Order: sequence, then structure tokens, then C-alpha cells
Amino acid sequence: MSQMGNDMKNIRDEASAAGGRLADDARAELARLRSQVERLMEERVTPALGNAAETVEDYTRRARHSIEDNATALSDTVRAQPLLFVAAAAFSGYVLGRLMGNRTYVYPDRK
Repeated sequence: MSQMGNDMKNIRDEASAAGGRLADDARAELARLRSQVERLMEERVTPALGNAAETVEDYTRRARHSIEDNATALSDTVRAQPLLFVAAAAFSGYVLGRLMGNRTYVYPDRK
């Protein structure tokens, strides 16, 4: 019976040692993967995000300049021909009023 007890103790010790080696291997693999991910972030992701940010800033700058240029051009045109734009605004208001008519959608007739 003591032989069987020794065999069981040896098996338990071997299993414990194997589990410890497996845990150590897993920790080493996790550390290796963590360092690989950090290296990839530094080498690829961070520069890509920097480039994307520069591109967005460039598009924003271009859009702002375009809007400012168009606003200036429209303002200059209105100053050059103010009566034309007043007439166009009045005509647009008249047409919109005719299209809307006397219909009211907020308070329909309750009969």
C-alpha cells in the first residue's frame, strides 16, 4: 500500500510540476505577445493615426478657405447688384407663400 501511496505522490508532484511549467510558458508567451503588440503600435498604428490627423487638418483648412472665398464672392456680388438680390428674395418669398397657400397643417379644421 505504501508503494501505491508513493506512486500517487509522484504522479501528483509530476502533475504539479507540469502545471507550473505550463503556467510559466503561458506567461512567457503573453509577455512576448504584449511586447509584439506594443512594437506594432509604435511602428504602424501611431504613425498612421498621425498621418490621418494631418490629412483631416488639411481637408479642414481647405474647406474653411473655400467657404470663406465663396462667402466673399457672394458678398461682393450682392454689393454690386443689390436690387437684383432683393428682387430675387422677394420673388422667392412670394412663390413659397403661394405654394403654402392658406393651408395650415398645425391646426387643421375640426368639424
